[in-house]
Amino acid sequence: MLNIKDLSRPELPKQDNYEQALRIGLEILERKDPGRVAARSGCDFLDRAIIVPYLERHVVFEPNQKKFSIGETGDEAPIWLAILVLHYLNNADGRLPTGTLKHFREFKEGHFYEPAFNRRTKEILVQVFGHAPELMKKAALKLNGKIIDTGDAAVELAYFPYLPVTCILWTGDEEFPPEASVLFDETANLFFSAEDMAVAGQMAVLELLKASRQ
Repeated sequence: MLNIKDLSRPELPKQDNYEQALRIGLEILERKDPGRVAARSGCDFLDRAIIVPYLERHVVFEPNQKKFSIGETGDEAPIWLAILVLHYLNNADGRLPTGTLKHFREFKEGHFYEPAFNRRTKEILVQVFGHAPELMKKAALKLNGKIIDTGDAAVELAYFPYLPVTCILWTGDEEFPPEASVLFDETANLFFSAEDMAVAGQMAVLELLKASRQ
């Protein structure tokens, strides 16, 4: 069984070259107006930096320095998060989530990653919150999430402003075991590939677990 210690060293979907992905993303963004990018992605543009809301925190991207930092601490953002930020900013065109949710497997190439995705998202939710649905709700509120009226417990986390991740939990009964789903808005593929969605879903679950233990 996995636990929070396992997820603190997550097996992220492999990219051929993280540095190359970062470089390409930066090159694309350099050709754009940062103020317009911020406006289209639901972010703020302040002191020539793009402020990207990220759950209950912010990622600060300084285009001139090509620097990504966690706003609340000033720590350098991990490369996987910097890449997700770049992909989100580069692909945002102002469209908002529609509210129509889809399973990870329904997105292009999602079925290739589905077993690993389920193992490190929905199975963890069941393990930790399967008999404690209220704990998941409380954890989500700490992450500026919203409570949704479905299942036995459901929360929507604003991973980025226009990219929500929805976690739904069913506690089960004497006949059926607990079950969970981690869903994305149908617009998620405008921003992210399946690999990116897998990382975002996995890390959203990790943040829920962390918040539940604070």
